[in-house]
Amino acid sequence: MTDLKRFISEQQAKKQSQERHVDWAQRKARWLDELEQLFVRIRLALVEAGLDESAFTPTTHALQEETLGSYQVCGLRVEMPTGVVQFTPVASVIIGGFGRVDVIEAGRGERVKLIAQQPDESPVDDTRPPYDREWVWRVYPGVGARGGFDFDDKGLVRLFELMVGE
Repeated sequence: MTDLKRFISEQQAKKQSQERHVDWAQRKARWLDELEQLFVRIRLALVEAGLDESAFTPTTHALQEETLGSYQVCGLRVEMPTGVVQFTPVASVIIGGFGRVDVIEAGRGERVKLIAQQPDESPVDDTRPPYDREWVWRVYPGVGARGGFDFDDKGLVRLFELMVGE
């Protein structure tokens, strides 16, 4: 066997081994829980800042993923004083993260992505499945994954400034 064939064979075996060790039901449950916590956090922060409870509308979205199957996820629509912002989950199994939520402002068409990721200080070679790791949300304006920032209290303000203006 050539070195390349051996390498490919080892890579395929490694992939199969990893796939067997991922509990996809547990991954899906973690994703759904993270989404619920995300939207509760957004809602609480905006209500504490003075936005009326009537500004929030829960939404439901159908997703289809190869490993997680077909399922329903929650989303959130927020009527801000100067625009409407929709939070729509896109997928859990993504490259470079544990899940993605698109954030779109209806009128101006502004768009950002929220990506659930490992914290920056996490070891790169962490072999634990995603549902056993810490997740943090980061905001990525525009196309690609450059210029992202943490979705902490300051990041929440920045996100809404990007979406509906300062």
